[in-house]
Amino acid sequence: MRLLPMLAAPLSALALSACDTMPKSETAPIATTEKTTLENIVAARSDKDKARDQWRHPAETLAFFGVEPDMTVVEALPGGGWYTRVILPFVADTGRYIGVNYQDEMWPLILPNPTPELVARLSNWTDSFPETTTAFAAPTTPVAAYEFGAMPADLAGEADAVLMIRALHNFNRAGGEFGAEALADAYAVLKPGGVLGVVQHHAPAGAQGAAADGTLGYMSRANVVAMVEAAGFELEAESDLNANPADLPGPGEFVWRLPPTYGLGDQDRDKYAAIGETNRMTLRFRKPAN
Repeated sequence: MRLLPMLAAPLSALALSACDTMPKSETAPIATTEKTTLENIVAARSDKDKARDQWRHPAETLAFFGVEPDMTVVEALPGGGWYTRVILPFVADTGRYIGVNYQDEMWPLILPNPTPELVARLSNWTDSFPETTTAFAAPTTPVAAYEFGAMPADLAGEADAVLMIRALHNFNRAGGEFGAEALADAYAVLKPGGVLGVVQHHAPAGAQGAAADGTLGYMSRANVVAMVEAAGFELEAESDLNANPADLPGPGEFVWRLPPTYGLGDQDRDKYAAIGETNRMTLRFRKPAN
């Protein structure tokens, strides 16, 4: 896959969550049982993780997507592991967890400071990620890790759910073919009738161009639906449970000005803290059953 020119976007102050190194021992493995619920997994996490719940609603979001403990769940872009620390313990006993990261070619195109060392570390993610997750749970089926564009053919039709949470915008920032490839992989790995769950930074009504196509992190609902339906999925339901009406970005304002990134440093930090995390759409798509 060819490399694209670095996008002209205000990235110099950003620290994308995709580049975070997963902490190896932020929380002890959660002891799972057949009675484990999303609610008690969410409650058992660190205070640092739980501080984000008011914006991310993990138990409610996964319930909306229909995630169950016996499912095979694919998480796109696990990043620092915030959602992994919920999903993996939930499916550890009777299901299966698979992490999938961006294509290696994307990193130089989306990172604010793509040093060779950082790109090399992220490119080795498929080797390091399974070991890192041992701090989160001890699953019956070992954790697997892949990157989009390099998923094994024998996974076709194996997954019950693919979750793309705050991940779609970077595909467009790097070049549309990356997103098309990733969504084709998601479609292939899902069983007929399987779910694609999307949570995405939601552009204000009427936004156009860079304000709505992912360049600044935000996407319009129309752009998201068109992108996903082009891969063959059908929109089944949507929810405002991750909406934040206080997030009203002005011209040129990007997602990462808000917590937890605070990409502008101390500039207007109190104002952004009062807004909270981004306004997000939550969409449930389904691979047709036939």
